[in-house]
Amino acid sequence: MFHKFSEETLRRRGSSQQGQEGVVALAAIDTVLKAERLFDGSLLEPLAAFTNLLQSSQLPPEFGDFSLGDALLAVEEAHAELRQNDEQRWEFEPEVSAEAATTLGAFAPKAREASGGEHADKLRRFMLDAAKGAAPGAVLVSGALAAPELPLAELASQFQRLTLSDLDLGRLEELVRRAIPEQHRDRVKLERYDATGSYVAFAAGVKSAVTSATDEAAAERALLAFVQSYDVGAGSAGLSASEEKPDLAVSAMLLSELGRGYDPCVRAALQARGFGGARVGTGPLLHALTFLRCLVVQHHIHALLRRAKAAALISAVSQVELGGPARKNGAGSGPHDDENPEPQDLLEVERLVERLPQIAEVKAEQSWEWRQDLPPSAEKRSLLTLVEAVLV
Repeated sequence: MFHKFSEETLRRRGSSQQGQEGVVALAAIDTVLKAERLFDGSLLEPLAAFTNLLQSSQLPPEFGDFSLGDALLAVEEAHAELRQNDEQRWEFEPEVSAEAATTLGAFAPKAREASGGEHADKLRRFMLDAAKGAAPGAVLVSGALAAPELPLAELASQFQRLTLSDLDLGRLEELVRRAIPEQHRDRVKLERYDATGSYVAFAAGVKSAVTSATDEAAAERALLAFVQSYDVGAGSAGLSASEEKPDLAVSAMLLSELGRGYDPCVRAALQARGFGGARVGTGPLLHALTFLRCLVVQHHIHALLRRAKAAALISAVSQVELGGPARKNGAGSGPHDDENPEPQDLLEVERLVERLPQIAEVKAEQSWEWRQDLPPSAEKRSLLTLVEAVLV
């Protein structure tokens, strides 16, 4: 398929540099899927662009309609074939001890107050509609600290058991006291749970790689080898310490937060050795960390689909900052940022459904915009986030 698309790309774009680069990237992806080499994080953007063309029907039907989620699972299968004789390096390890949790502050969701307005209203309404269609047995909220707008009181009232999971048990306890009436708190169970199953091992591996390095270049090579060694498959990912499938699993505003602490963790380890942290934001290490985040996000989606009877998935998909000072160009002042803003994709895709594999059956779908005022400055600025929700 990628070979055929390479020929089509070359035909359309000719011998331009962009066309040639596209053909080289597609050829590299083809060798990955043939289990001839490992996926390089620099190939993530062309892979996402290709699957976007498939999802938007911009290619002939014979190319199929695979999503980025499907492609990532195919890459994992190829990796497993390539590594079949290698020793397993990583495990999905979601349970975090109280001692380890104190070292994972960079990985926990940022504390924030529940927002009001349209975002809160639509998120709550989507969740309550999703809950109506589920059996009233058990509901699990994964990464419960990421969305303080969730209607937890209503969920505790409707379901016989409500499990809230996240890294910080203290903050979860505060959430319960604040959001759930006392008469329903006996239905609530709290779990300290890492939805990526990677944070403890990642922090330990980064520390080991940097500590044993003789210089900064050696540290970067060791870090790159460690990150690229990630070999957990999507089938190993879980949602809870309990093996029982909840009637409804909820993941709200969590996807774009998963793996957020990888970069700060690496920077802190490098700086502790007296090395600069700039390498984290450029080159191979940046690509490797981005791909790792992409994988753990896909694993969480896979777990929602496989380990729950139904799942409500709500996520920020893209963001753009509005306002700010005028841009400068050769002719003087250019347009303000809010006239031609460049949105940032938070999940490597334009739409949330592009992260869903073909096994997902979408029962409901909704999207809305969430506008947040940024801290006061000389120019009034705000952050506009595209939020999408699916029930599967």
